[in-house]
Amino acid sequence: MFGKRSSGYVKDNDVRYGLKVTHRDPKSSKVIGLQCRFCIAFGREEKVGSKRKAVTTVQGWSHPFRYDNIENHLRNQHSGQWAVYQALESSSERTSFFNDVPVAFKNSIKAHFPSSSLGAERQIVYDIEKDIVDTIVGDMMFNPEDQDDTDADHDADEEPVFGSAAEINALRLRHR
Repeated sequence: MFGKRSSGYVKDNDVRYGLKVTHRDPKSSKVIGLQCRFCIAFGREEKVGSKRKAVTTVQGWSHPFRYDNIENHLRNQHSGQWAVYQALESSSERTSFFNDVPVAFKNSIKAHFPSSSLGAERQIVYDIEKDIVDTIVGDMMFNPEDQDDTDADHDADEEPVFGSAAEINALRLRHR
């Protein structure tokens, strides 16, 4: 039925290895699919000096389960978190270990962008042309219809803060 190392689903291993049931057989309700809760909550740990691109998928296993492969995955992909998890003694501590994560890794932006494309600091930088910023921000902040005529004399000596549209709006106010 199963190979030497394969076995059926063991409920106690959910807490022992940090697993989540994902699929059940529709007819028998037996568990046929599991996922790694470490992958879901924290993502995989980056290996320093690795030549391969980091994987961002959630590890899953299907029936029959090889718990030795699951344990190897935890040791290799989540070594830091796995060590902390193993130090927890009670099953309630182990269950709350995953509930204390503010945003699951798979729901974060980092999960959808490989680390190599974001650089070492994991930041996204947008290069927006000055004219675009001046037009958008200038028009939002310096609408001539929102200005009083009382400030026209005071603003006459000041340089416009933004160029393009803001400068044009400031000049219109001065020459009314």
